[in-house]
Amino acid sequence: MGQSRLLAMVLALSGLLSACGPSGTSGLFSTGTTITVLVELSTKADPLEQAKVEAMLQKQIKEFKRLNPQANIRFRGLPSDRLEQEVIYRTKRGLGPDLMLLASNRDLINLRQEGYISPVALSSQEQNSFKATYLKHLRQGGQQLAVPLLVFPPLACFDRRRLPQSPQTLAAIIRLGQQGHSFGLNSSFEGLDEVMGSFGVTLLPEKENRPSQQERMLKALQWYREANLQPDISFVESDEELRQGLQAGRFEWIPCSSGWIPTLQRALGANLGIAVLPAGPEGVAKPLLRMPMWAFGAQSSPRQRQLAKRFAMFTGNVVNQRSMALKLGTVLPVNPTIALPLKAYPNLAVMDAASRNATMTTVEQRHFLLQNENKLESLIAEVLAGVQSPNAVAPKIQSQLNAMTSMGSQP
Repeated sequence: MGQSRLLAMVLALSGLLSACGPSGTSGLFSTGTTITVLVELSTKADPLEQAKVEAMLQKQIKEFKRLNPQANIRFRGLPSDRLEQEVIYRTKRGLGPDLMLLASNRDLINLRQEGYISPVALSSQEQNSFKATYLKHLRQGGQQLAVPLLVFPPLACFDRRRLPQSPQTLAAIIRLGQQGHSFGLNSSFEGLDEVMGSFGVTLLPEKENRPSQQERMLKALQWYREANLQPDISFVESDEELRQGLQAGRFEWIPCSSGWIPTLQRALGANLGIAVLPAGPEGVAKPLLRMPMWAFGAQSSPRQRQLAKRFAMFTGNVVNQRSMALKLGTVLPVNPTIALPLKAYPNLAVMDAASRNATMTTVEQRHFLLQNENKLESLIAEVLAGVQSPNAVAPKIQSQLNAMTSMGSQP
């Protein structure tokens, strides 16, 4: 082989390797690529925590662009209602977002059907950056509709000055309420899982209709009615009412999200206590896990999709996941290779324990729940208002869940 031909091959190979580059480097985007990233600012989330997460993402974008100088990321945070309007407007113009950070209660199936998002392909190595069960619950028909960013475990928050320890059982809440301790509970559909799971009840559509489900549902509704009859136990309709109630001293104890901790600590300081949610007759609480997720736009070019995917994977790597968990102190990583120093961070230890008991919805289950939550919520409201008895409502709720299952909501 002549020297000139050998030199040409070496130069060609060198160029190919530099284009591929290591993970997070700029070779793939040397000609410049721009993506639009929209972040949903949920109206139900704690504003202070959202601001911290948004600032953390901004720092990650800055570091990502340092490694990829030719990559341009247009980042914008929008409240939930404005996000919907923005996505619709941009999509109609053929300029749909390339990447969206969505709240955990978003209907991914509906977004896909409307043409706003499309599945993302992950290699085996890329899948290893996420806990397998998290990815599994974000798939439809074997296709990955989104990837997770962080986990916000459901907790119990309380004022140590007035309640030295969090009640360990739902029965203890009734007993302490009768003794004059004040509790705030969530009457919305999203708050039902904080209680129902402890009675062995699932509000998720299931393939198997367990005969004991309706009986357990009745016991749970009877607990709701008994709790609502206590003068010092209050049911409220919004997360904001719960947060403000604990801060103002109206409540001594509330169910909460780990994302509320910064705001509650600002008001209560070291007097804020956190714990896992109380157990019930059928065991530990099994609330739904809150997990914001990256979804990928349907109108991206191949280069834009590649850049969007690379940035999402960048936020999921070991270094960034560990940094977010330790600096925020209110989230858990989705990367399974990270071992957090739980002994040095007591709050993270409680959050870790809470996350192990939590349940998750599949995209199919979430789709049908969002379509039926108003019906289910209104039935619970009738029990709390005394309009209907638990005996009358329990079979109606079960009938609604059975109907959801027959419509094919089980994956």
